[in-house]
Amino acid sequence: MPPGYNSQQKAAISQFQTFTQADRNTAIRVLKNHGWNVDAAVDGHFNGGGGPTVPSGAKSNLNKIFDRYREDVAASPDAVGTEGTIKYLGDIDVDLEGLEFLAVSELVQTPAMGEMTRDGFVEGWMNVNADSIDKQKAHVKQLSKALPTSKDSFTKVYKYAFTVAKQGAQKTISIETATIYWDLLFNSPLSHVRWNTPSSPWSEWWKEFLTVKWKKAVNRDMWNETLRFAQMSLNDEAISFWNEESSWPSVIDEFVEYVNKEKRGQNGDAMEE
Repeated sequence: MPPGYNSQQKAAISQFQTFTQADRNTAIRVLKNHGWNVDAAVDGHFNGGGGPTVPSGAKSNLNKIFDRYREDVAASPDAVGTEGTIKYLGDIDVDLEGLEFLAVSELVQTPAMGEMTRDGFVEGWMNVNADSIDKQKAHVKQLSKALPTSKDSFTKVYKYAFTVAKQGAQKTISIETATIYWDLLFNSPLSHVRWNTPSSPWSEWWKEFLTVKWKKAVNRDMWNETLRFAQMSLNDEAISFWNEESSWPSVIDEFVEYVNKEKRGQNGDAMEE
């Protein structure tokens, strides 16, 4: 007879299956490996830490898929350029303007927008046991379901978006490019951090501030700290966690001043309600 599970464990199994579309046996095994913590188990599953054993022919299968999309086999045998990447993403049903585009970019570790390397592609898909187009399509659907509920998965995608957005070896991205990506990351239905509340349209204020007041390029530290500030401000609209002695980047300090002086006056003391 199968072992009995208590009500909390049964609920965890059901939640895991809903998020991942995995079978019951996989759900039980991964949950056990993560102490029955649903969030940790889901993250482990999507990150390759809890899925079934990778078939022996997976690497060969993935190399064959990768080879289909190469544009210049002689000059770049281990790279796929823009045309091939767009074709591939379309074949696995990725919305090029959606958050799942960035999620897949992180999974295969794209070096830049519209590029894929053999090593990143093969290793990324092997980690989640998806060695066919159909399996990759299914995984994209699973990612779309997991991103809104998984802080760790969203954080990884957010941080990797900086790599996708920057040009080549540059260490910064323009304000114009950054705001496009922030719009997607903070406003997508798939986002774990929807940076707006009924009384505080944070992402709009942020974009307006950057465009009117800041106007400087965005480095990686500013990019990562923006996410931290967004998460904290959603939990504390009064931004009482901030003070002048805090170790925030200067852009955050100036944004807080901008909100306090220019937005609270327009919208009342919204953050103090």
